[in-house]
Amino acid sequence: MNNSDELWRKLWTTRAYKGFVTINQDTYLEADGSVSTWDVIATPDSAAVLAFTEGGTDVVLFEQFRVGPGKTLLELPGGYLNENETPVDGAQRELAEETGYRSSSVYYAGSEWWSANSSRRKHLVIAAEARLDSDPSWDASEAGFVRLLPSDELMDFLLSGELTDAGLACRGLMKFAASTQESQPLEKLQQTVRGLFPG
Repeated sequence: MNNSDELWRKLWTTRAYKGFVTINQDTYLEADGSVSTWDVIATPDSAAVLAFTEGGTDVVLFEQFRVGPGKTLLELPGGYLNENETPVDGAQRELAEETGYRSSSVYYAGSEWWSANSSRRKHLVIAAEARLDSDPSWDASEAGFVRLLPSDELMDFLLSGELTDAGLACRGLMKFAASTQESQPLEKLQQTVRGLFPG
């Protein structure tokens, strides 16, 4: 069986737009000999954090206006990774910057593609025993409200369709629930997370 990666050959890339996001136009030679050009969103990887407070009772969320939907959304804290920043470091930085919460017990729950026409990977970190440590330190054009969602409402919230990282969070929770943990805070949180899944 042929590897489909071998059936497409990139001929060149041109920059179509550069702003908050970058749009490249990638031109490919396809298997049938035709040439096609595709718009590709080329942004840095991002990291989001699903942070549970002490005892796993609440999840720390950040409410802010989002220009795509044109309305305020309640989301996981997160954002783009800085150059040479690991997903875990980036997630912890974003949690502190957006909410003022910090956690020293974290689990890297993997990553997924942002979309089929993007080179960006979205990473997820699950944090246990998150504690309020300082005031948020927002970037320009970033403002909102820190909200605590009871953990027993998390699954309904993820399934509501009103969260941009819902799929990422669900996949990460399933991976975390099936993992082996040696850290006591994460092991304790794991029991709470397992209880979120029916059956």
